[in-house]
Amino acid sequence: MPTPDPLLVTLTVPQFHQLLDAKLQPLLDALRRAQTAPEPEYLTTQQALDLLHLSKPTLHKLRGEGRITAYSSSDKRVLYRRSELLAYLQAAPRNSISPAPDQRPTGGARSTLPRGRGRRTAG
Repeated sequence: MPTPDPLLVTLTVPQFHQLLDAKLQPLLDALRRAQTAPEPEYLTTQQALDLLHLSKPTLHKLRGEGRITAYSSSDKRVLYRRSELLAYLQAAPRNSISPAPDQRPTGGARSTLPRGRGRRTAG
């Protein structure tokens, strides 16, 4: 069965703009609504974990130490105030991956890596 020929439509520039506006306007409106939607003030545990990039045990430890405040909304549900989590992020010390140049070990420093537990062979 032969495929139908593609439909060719000729539009004037104003017609093209009108068609484009009609198709894009709903998308633009949805994007504006999404950008202006207020973020919730209280977050669930999973939302807090996502925001802080922490594991659940670490979040629990910070709660136990009093470094992060949790609010109980029911017997099982715990909520966290977004503004307090963001304040924690601002105040938390930053861990760098590599030490600063003046803190790098010198040539005589020994490795801090754990030794293997395998048997040594006579050599």
